[in-house]
Amino acid sequence: MPRAYRSLGLERHQLRDHIGWDIGAREVQREVARRLGAPQVASRWSRLLVDCNRAPDDPSLILAVSDGVRVPGNDRVSRAERDRRLERYHAPYHAAVDRTVERALAAAHEEGRAQGRALPEVRILALHSFTPVMAGVKRRLDVGVLYDAHPRLARGLGRALGELGYRVRYNQPYSGLAGLIYSARRHGTRHRVAYVELEINNALIRTPEGAARLGRDVARALRRLA
Repeated sequence: MPRAYRSLGLERHQLRDHIGWDIGAREVQREVARRLGAPQVASRWSRLLVDCNRAPDDPSLILAVSDGVRVPGNDRVSRAERDRRLERYHAPYHAAVDRTVERALAAAHEEGRAQGRALPEVRILALHSFTPVMAGVKRRLDVGVLYDAHPRLARGLGRALGELGYRVRYNQPYSGLAGLIYSARRHGTRHRVAYVELEINNALIRTPEGAARLGRDVARALRRLA
């Protein structure tokens, strides 16, 4: 959280809970990237400041209340402040994703041309985590595979994770068909590459060991799709 925002009026333990960030997702991402030699991009900032997985005009871009917790610093955010957060924290993240995908596509093109064969496929994987209990409701799954335009990729990844022993559900606990995979869809559509999002139960990845194990298995599942 940028120091000037004074933690948006929240206590440290509140910011460190699931309302402030996707617990464990970054560690899973690092492990997947390490095992696959893949590039990675992550936001530096709490989603309570501005949610990079929401469109700029989405009402939930900046939440005044998250899972029943009031966020004082987000009460009555002005249009100017909304635009400031978009410019400083939202736009740089998406620009970084664009640059990363463009470099990956250029590298795939060069590799394909050098070897005289079909281009290696570039795909986008978005990684998030969810709390096991939300608004008093238990979520009985380990991994949600969220998709809209690429069901074949989603089903293949879901099957592979299921074979590794995970309880997999599609478009749960959120639905890609309801537009809740904004970042992956935005960049996949722009660059014409397939995309999918994983929502991981944060009970599995709250420790370094758990995150490493999950990252290893996501990498194994992705290799099966190659």
